[in-house]
Amino acid sequence: MPDLLMQASSPLLANALVNALLAIKPWLLIFLGFSAVIFVHELGHFLVAKWAGVRVEKFCVGFGRELVGFTRGETRYGFNILPLGGYVKMLGQEDFEIDATGELQHTDDPRSFANKPVGHRMLIVSAGVVMNVVFAAFLFMIVFMVGMDVLVTEVGLVKPNSPAALGGLQVGDQVMSINGKRTHEFSEIQMAIMLSEPFEPLDFVVERNGQTRHLKLLPENNSQKRLLEVGMGPAVTREVAVGPPGANPDREDVPRPGDMIVEVNGRQITDQNANQTFYRMIDDPGQPLDVVVERPENPDDPESPTRRVTVQVQPRLELNPSDLADPNSINVLGLSPLMRFDSVEPGGRAYAAGIEPGDTIVRVGDARYPTRLQIHKAILEACTVRRGPDKEDYDYQERDIPFVVQRPDGTLFETVLRPRVKTKLFGRNGRPDINATYDLIAADLLRVGEVVPEIDGRPSPAVAAGIPAGAVIETVDDVEVSTWIDLIEQLRHFAGQAVTLGYTTAEGQPAAGRMIVPHSLRTRLGLPVASRIEAIDGVETATFKHNGRSINASVSSWIGLSTRLKECVGQTVTVRYREGIGLAGEPQTAQVEVSEDMVDPWLGRIAYQPNLLTYQARKTLRTSNPVEAVAIGAKKTWYFIVNVYMTIKRMVFTRSVGVEHLSGPVGIVKLGSDFAHAGLNQLIFFLAMISANLAVINFLPLPIVDGGLMVFLIIEKIKGSPVSIKIQVATQVIGLFLIIAAFLAVTYQDLQRLFG
Repeated sequence: MPDLLMQASSPLLANALVNALLAIKPWLLIFLGFSAVIFVHELGHFLVAKWAGVRVEKFCVGFGRELVGFTRGETRYGFNILPLGGYVKMLGQEDFEIDATGELQHTDDPRSFANKPVGHRMLIVSAGVVMNVVFAAFLFMIVFMVGMDVLVTEVGLVKPNSPAALGGLQVGDQVMSINGKRTHEFSEIQMAIMLSEPFEPLDFVVERNGQTRHLKLLPENNSQKRLLEVGMGPAVTREVAVGPPGANPDREDVPRPGDMIVEVNGRQITDQNANQTFYRMIDDPGQPLDVVVERPENPDDPESPTRRVTVQVQPRLELNPSDLADPNSINVLGLSPLMRFDSVEPGGRAYAAGIEPGDTIVRVGDARYPTRLQIHKAILEACTVRRGPDKEDYDYQERDIPFVVQRPDGTLFETVLRPRVKTKLFGRNGRPDINATYDLIAADLLRVGEVVPEIDGRPSPAVAAGIPAGAVIETVDDVEVSTWIDLIEQLRHFAGQAVTLGYTTAEGQPAAGRMIVPHSLRTRLGLPVASRIEAIDGVETATFKHNGRSINASVSSWIGLSTRLKECVGQTVTVRYREGIGLAGEPQTAQVEVSEDMVDPWLGRIAYQPNLLTYQARKTLRTSNPVEAVAIGAKKTWYFIVNVYMTIKRMVFTRSVGVEHLSGPVGIVKLGSDFAHAGLNQLIFFLAMISANLAVINFLPLPIVDGGLMVFLIIEKIKGSPVSIKIQVATQVIGLFLIIAAFLAVTYQDLQRLFG
């Protein structure tokens, strides 16, 4: 019997051992990788010190107690328990004696570091940084000879009302350069935007339909992320990443992650046209898309056979705001929809409260039928604590907030949600975060939230009709409507006329209101949903004032079109436009007389997209030419070195990058483990970045690090005598305390990110 138990348990133990090794493998690789980066840095100091005739007493990788080591000649070589650091101990660095005057002096030894010429000491101090730069270039060379997958520079997403939309950036544009610097991958675009000069437009050079265009995009500050952004994303593929929020993923007719889209409404979708075509295939917003997908029989096996399945994808309604100063003022002629949760972070606060993707927010605290802005304000105000009479003297605390949501099946769900508030060591705590987003319009629930009082300085049609908040609209001139898309299509049909809206109030009382539906340029031209205005009398951009600055906006954006139409009221203009699937057809022109009621392009603020997400497109950067690989490695190293300096500048001086984006040892190890999970080549790329970053950080003019010592050497070279030992020791002590404080702060920040 014992033998049988041993035979049965042996495979289980072996399997457990294999799983344990696989689990620790990424961490082991990170451990070895960091050690290699540090070893290379210290090796630089060591080799040049030996060349200069300095006695090296210790050469250690890591800090703390020695794990293993040996002595060869006059030097002790050791590997210490903490691998995130290292040092070379040279004679004369910390060896002081007190002379007759009571002053600290270096030991009088010709092989002492302090007794070597200033030039030699500068070479020794800078050698570690130089080695890190060379090592980073070498690692980048390996990465791009093997090949690395990166996000493409083709545009696949332009957020409504974003700087990208205002600047005229379009889906399908290939970003060639930004401010004269060539872009090879999407991360370079993101870094150029994030590290740009605040309030200065970026010069985007894009390729569109075979032609080169120059666009001016003015990045805006995201107050939540504390980063500059323009509201764009990379191209997408045919592979489904996320299905419709709230839909049952087990249903056969619902798109599933891993499905490959091959046909939409009878039109073929290929790898070549997916980005420009798929998200523009809404011919009739009132009807779902018939989508044919290839679905693997076994999603866990990429080699498994596939079968073709026809699924239906509902159009997702998107609205641009009517007020540039208020990005939450999304509405249809003054009628604001309710909002729906589109993502809920597993394990987050909304998840813990029972919130699910697809839930429509009906009530937050005392706010009934809230708009997106009202939801945001209710969460913020509930967690705000006043500390004094000064309006700026406040902080944030975690507080319970009652929520009522409506499930997709119509049932109401009441819960209490406690937003997460990150505690900061200095200043105010972080803003409340519910770990979920509610950016999806509840298009199938035709209940009105807030009624926007004014649009472009005039009473909105909804206010003029007397429609109250909370009303459920049921008819338009006796034609039944049940969704926002139904309502929009009826209003489009009756553009230029007065219609009667029948509705039920929030209290359940039937009522009606008379609304005058204004014309828009699109209704005058009879343009379909898939259309874009490109120019008015040959003018493609219009200039308007916002926050005291002049901004150029493309007439393809609502604000650019509105600005241009205001200049043309009472005139007959030539409109250049494009329509059709993918908007790839030839441009067309038409003559239109611009009337006062056309100034608000209300129909142009409405867009439709398939209600699912597909994976982002990638490409492989690879070269087999060693010389070219060396050049790429050098360029990448220089790129990351410059970006580190720019990041410091943006954090310290312009404050356009928040310090919360800094990572300490814990965050770096966590990020490194993510790269290690992605593959060995990704890990090598990450270590190359770390090596380049280490070169910069180590050469900053701060005490303790190499850059601080270099400053003392430069002063010594200029004045002809060394800086007082007392001053050197004092500054190093101060520097040590500063570094410890910074270490504790970023570690605290890292732990908050990981454990909240």
